[in-house]
Amino acid sequence: MQILIQPKYQSAFEFVSNLPEKFGTEGETIYASRNVVKRFKNDDKEWIVKRYKTPNLIQRLAYTFWRKSKAKRAFLYAHKLESIGIDTPEGIACIECKKYRLFHTGYFISGVCHYPPLYPLLVKEEAFDKRAASALAAFFVSMHQKGFFHGDPNLSNILYHIDEAGKYHFTVIDTNRSTFKASASPKECLENLKRITHRRDLLQYITEEYASLRGWDIAQSTKQVMDALGKFEKRKRNKRFYKKLF
Repeated sequence: MQILIQPKYQSAFEFVSNLPEKFGTEGETIYASRNVVKRFKNDDKEWIVKRYKTPNLIQRLAYTFWRKSKAKRAFLYAHKLESIGIDTPEGIACIECKKYRLFHTGYFISGVCHYPPLYPLLVKEEAFDKRAASALAAFFVSMHQKGFFHGDPNLSNILYHIDEAGKYHFTVIDTNRSTFKASASPKECLENLKRITHRRDLLQYITEEYASLRGWDIAQSTKQVMDALGKFEKRKRNKRFYKKLF
């Protein structure tokens, strides 16, 4: 077992090292699907612990010898994001467990963020909140200009709160599939927007706001994002179809 832990939390090393053993029977389950997310209490602190699905053999080989695991990436990216001024729950530790000398299971431990996700605010309402959508477009401009490209920027992975002045602030979660780029082309930036939502009127509005802020052609930018979304959805449908066959 390998553990990476923030130096200031070194006193919690024993608690962290016991999490793989405790995870199945302790903690409050927040989410349980492919990955499992639980809330744990350590003294007077609340921490979120995410256990990633055990990867297949090829992935286990990759995570053992060539590639950082999802848990390690989540931990390292939390600190990277903090350093460039993008809000995300504090990365506290990560755990990598091995079986037969190969990577087996990863855990990421973070601080708690109580802000709600954007999904209900922007997708479920028939008339979406344009102020929030405009603020989100500006947030994506800021992220891209800082070189951060969220790997799955759907609206459940972006949390928000409104300060006393009425300004929107955003927090990103589930960042392990993200990338950092020193520079990116307009095509790469617009391609990243396609994952925000499948709701087309909302995505069109966000794209128009984004393109306007960047000084890009609005109609051309919108067409590129909508075309990218269509191709993305088609790939997903084909993938589901072939899964049913095999």
